Amino acid sequence: MVKDWIHSLRMQVGLMVLLSYLIPVALLGMFTGNILLGSLERKTEAAVTSGTEHAFTMTEQNISRAVDLARDATYDGELTTAWEKWTAGAVGDAGFLQLCRGYLERKYSREPLFSFAGCFPVSNPEILIMGRSGGSDTPAYLTELRQAVMDLGETLDTRCCFFSFSGRMYLIRNLLNQRMERYGMLILGVNEAELLAPLNNLKDAWNAEIAVRLDSYGDSGEDWNSLQPGLTDDRKAEKLLYVRLARGEENVPDLKLTMDRRQQYREVYEFRRLLMGVYLLLIPILAVMAVYLRKRITKPIALLSDASRRIEKGELGVTVPMHGSDELGRLGDAFSHMSLRLKELIDRTYKEEIELKNAQILALQSRINPHFLNNALEDINWQARIEGSETISSMVSSLSVLLNATMDRKNRRLVTLQEELEVAEAYIFFVQQRFGPELTVETNVNEAARQSILPLLTVQPLLENAVEHGIAPAGGGTIVMDFTRAGNCLRLIIRNTGRGTSGEDRERIDAALQGRPTENHLGLANIVNRLRLIYGDRVEIRVDTDQPGETAVYLNIPQESDTGRKPE
Repeated sequence: MVKDWIHSLRMQVGLMVLLSYLIPVALLGMFTGNILLGSLERKTEAAVTSGTEHAFTMTEQNISRAVDLARDATYDGELTTAWEKWTAGAVGDAGFLQLCRGYLERKYSREPLFSFAGCFPVSNPEILIMGRSGGSDTPAYLTELRQAVMDLGETLDTRCCFFSFSGRMYLIRNLLNQRMERYGMLILGVNEAELLAPLNNLKDAWNAEIAVRLDSYGDSGEDWNSLQPGLTDDRKAEKLLYVRLARGEENVPDLKLTMDRRQQYREVYEFRRLLMGVYLLLIPILAVMAVYLRKRITKPIALLSDASRRIEKGELGVTVPMHGSDELGRLGDAFSHMSLRLKELIDRTYKEEIELKNAQILALQSRINPHFLNNALEDINWQARIEGSETISSMVSSLSVLLNATMDRKNRRLVTLQEELEVAEAYIFFVQQRFGPELTVETNVNEAARQSILPLLTVQPLLENAVEHGIAPAGGGTIVMDFTRAGNCLRLIIRNTGRGTSGEDRERIDAALQGRPTENHLGLANIVNRLRLIYGDRVEIRVDTDQPGETAVYLNIPQESDTGRKPE
């Protein structure tokens, strides 16, 4: 009943606040959105369309002029006459080159639409006659360009074609004699900035992006088939798209103009900001109502809700600072008393039952006899030896060593390095069965270090980390272990080659070195915590990943004269 009343009161106050703000905003918004803003948007769209169409028409005129100039190479007849004289033997190669180059220079050298002009006879493509600017290209580039033009010319017939080669625009056409036979190819290097100047000016003026496809020239990554012609308003991406499609028409460009919607509709956005300022003038009324709502309804309910979630997560005894003679104050007092009472009941009953069950589980677990596992492994070992399977016998023996170390039946925390190496060798045996010759393990032990003391299961987890994070991802590698005794300190170095260490791996290693276990370095964090519990700040452990493709673990463990500890 109380909850329903609170909900009803909150809804009434909230509805009153919203209506006082939303009704004038809605009326003003309907008027401006449907009439004023719509008119501004239509005018902007008309201006964008007319401006783009004008620039497109001027670009088409440039393209038509370039195509006409390319066609003149055949219609003028000078190149045809030079070729006929050359094939008839009237002039030699030098004379043929001079006649063709002279025509190209006269016809195209002063034309701003072209950066250079060239031609070659199809019967001998090696004779490439170049006009201005053509000599700056390397022979290899010109050879590739000539081959590309030859291949494209097979399909041209009498047409002109724009195409792209090595990031440049070219205009090519077949050279035909009076019998309409193809005897050569004309190559015109197009000054792209001059040809597309009207569109580029529009691009700069509107700070837009332009994509053009003209015959075989253009952005190959653009999906032209998916575009819709005309003006498209992409409100979600804040973009305006204007598309013109040639639909396969020869020497007519496809155009995609991408504009920032906010720039084109800046008058609309400015008007909206003005409206927003008007809306903000209504906020003081809303603020007064919101303060009342928060102080009297929202804040007390939020306190109760937060306290309920904390209790749900297991934090017992949570109270709320709500007091007073009104209904919410009495509700807060009742909630706090209920929470404290609940904590008291759980402490008396629920926790006692949990502790009892845990004790029962531990008692059951303690009945598992570890001797049974070792006896079973011994039986398997003898059976394997009887049947002549030495590999299985060795694997069982190694597994027995690992189980003895893991179960620690002698209840020791510290062992000698010699005993720890036996566990490590058993683990290495299993790993070498897995990787075979792809894994090389080298162990260097100073004789003075063999009787040094260290915590049980220190070396084997470090080896396991090296295998799982270095050797296994790389499919093999090398592990080198060095154990030396220097005064009152046992020094361990374990290096492995294999997969390199990424920045994310380094962060996990650093977390493990601080004793914070991660999913990938649980063993390392466990070793760090155990060593610091036993030796405090006297122990030193670090992991070096600076050498590419190699990870090294350095561990310095204090010895008896420093720690006063012996195997136990």
